[in-house]
Amino acid sequence: MILRPKEILLEAFNLGTPERVPAVIFGGGMWTIKNSGQNFMYYIGKPKEYAELIIKTADVLQSDMVYPGSGYNNFLAAAIGGKIKVRHIGAPDLEGPIINSPEDLEALEIERIYEDEALQTIWKASEIVYNEIGDRYLVGTTSWGPFTKAGNLRGVEQLMRDVYRNRDFASKVIEFARDLIMAFYEPLVKDIGMDAISIADPTASGDLISRKHFLEFALPALKDLINTMKKRGVETFLHICGDTSDKLHEIAETRAGCFSLDHKVNLANAKKELQGVICIAGNVDPVSVMNEGTPEYVEEVSSKCIEDAAEGGGYVLCPGCDIPPTVPLENIRAFINSTRK
Repeated sequence: MILRPKEILLEAFNLGTPERVPAVIFGGGMWTIKNSGQNFMYYIGKPKEYAELIIKTADVLQSDMVYPGSGYNNFLAAAIGGKIKVRHIGAPDLEGPIINSPEDLEALEIERIYEDEALQTIWKASEIVYNEIGDRYLVGTTSWGPFTKAGNLRGVEQLMRDVYRNRDFASKVIEFARDLIMAFYEPLVKDIGMDAISIADPTASGDLISRKHFLEFALPALKDLINTMKKRGVETFLHICGDTSDKLHEIAETRAGCFSLDHKVNLANAKKELQGVICIAGNVDPVSVMNEGTPEYVEEVSSKCIEDAAEGGGYVLCPGCDIPPTVPLENIRAFINSTRK
């Protein structure tokens, strides 16, 4: 029996050895929007058109996982008071933080997100995508992780100061961010019944915070979020940027379905450490290989990743982070095809 991409991916999540190595283009929102000829703002209020774009792109790329909402991550903070800054190319950002004091935090109302047009677009589009192709592909709508969302709300530099000088307040902002993310996923899990989510927590990177601060501030909220989803039968695809080599086992404690490694992590070493513990994904360099390399080089590097980590199962071929919007289509196809050989 030939398994569908979703079944192949979930078998890897369960530490099995599927009939082929799963291949995932993590995120891909910036690439998708750029190649649509439109921009992120264009699709707000047009959930059917946005869903059709996601479905069409899924069939073109053949990634085993599909990510509605990728690139719209900052709109969750905008829904409770932030202002969006539009870029000519790339995902929209926030103009600045919205929490400058404890009073600001107290004044924020999570319920406001349910009235936001951008989030309503993502929810409705996710429902359409899930109903149309959720039996074939694993559909996982995306959000920032709690520590990154806290940096969104507070400002990354100020949050970094808080973990040293204002620890209790930092914890409260992170806890609020966790609850905000859970509220974002509620319509998707409760009303639509989606079976996967995607969490990216780049500000929790080993390049930005120490192992000590990761364990104290970033990890507990991640574990809360992922365990809540696990109890509801929802798998989590977790990505953390940067070098996480010194905290691999602690990240595995989140019980995520799969942990996506940045290209800075030695994949072979990570496989040895986490074999039989958690499914890992990675970690082709999204810039120097996917964006700047030839198709032949993409296939060579992808094949080396498979050689380093696929034996014994529990592995997904994946770029080391979201791909730039300028990655050539032929490079993506070379990446995907490397698992079909």
